[in-house]
Amino acid sequence: MLERDELVYIKNILNVSNTKNIDFSLLEKVFTLFEHEPKHRDDVLDSFSRNQYIVKRALTDHLNNLNLLNLSTEVVIWGAWYGSILVSLLQDKVKKITCIDEDETVITLGNNRLFPTFDNVEWITGDIFKDYKECYNTADIFINTSCEHMLPMKWWGPEGPRSRHGFFKEWDGKKHADWPVYKKAWWDRVKPTAHFAFTSNNMHDIPGHINCVNSIKEFKEQLPPGAKVLREGDIEDERGTRYILIGKL
Repeated sequence: MLERDELVYIKNILNVSNTKNIDFSLLEKVFTLFEHEPKHRDDVLDSFSRNQYIVKRALTDHLNNLNLLNLSTEVVIWGAWYGSILVSLLQDKVKKITCIDEDETVITLGNNRLFPTFDNVEWITGDIFKDYKECYNTADIFINTSCEHMLPMKWWGPEGPRSRHGFFKEWDGKKHADWPVYKKAWWDRVKPTAHFAFTSNNMHDIPGHINCVNSIKEFKEQLPPGAKVLREGDIEDERGTRYILIGKL
């Protein structure tokens, strides 16, 4: 028998699987993944959790209300994880999605197990701070719902502190505004019409959260130079507060 939490996950899977008619294919793929990759079961379920669904649904609703989603839109998702919710919500609304994550396992499972039939979704394993990829030149929206896991977005580029853990140990407790900046950020290489959609949180005690923020104001300090915020918000859950920033680069 399914536990109550699992029923919540199933509800979220069905919510994102299709907007008009219930499509059970994603649910079937999730359970097939559990059968063949049982050690990833809890992590995949977490990617469909209520908290993940609420914040990513809110982010895509903001993008839609800003009229940024159409069949000519190209989207890059950094820290894509399995793509569980964002790919489901966006794939039939945009031209192309490029999912990038440094974890090869989640990229492989997202591509081969969850979304093998989506021809407009590309899956790439890599560190976004290491290489500038060709898809960035044509991207209309850069999505990062994992900002707490990586260096500030204003530093997106090849120069600057390379060791995440060593860097944060040295600068722990100092205001973000006082941290050194990259000499050459890559933001000036993307389309001048490009937009961003970022989320972070104040959940400092979760493993892997190396760059949490404590307010929208603090989150804004990490935006690329010249970024204009069009939508902002915060969402409370039992673990803390999630922050959303959407705007134009």
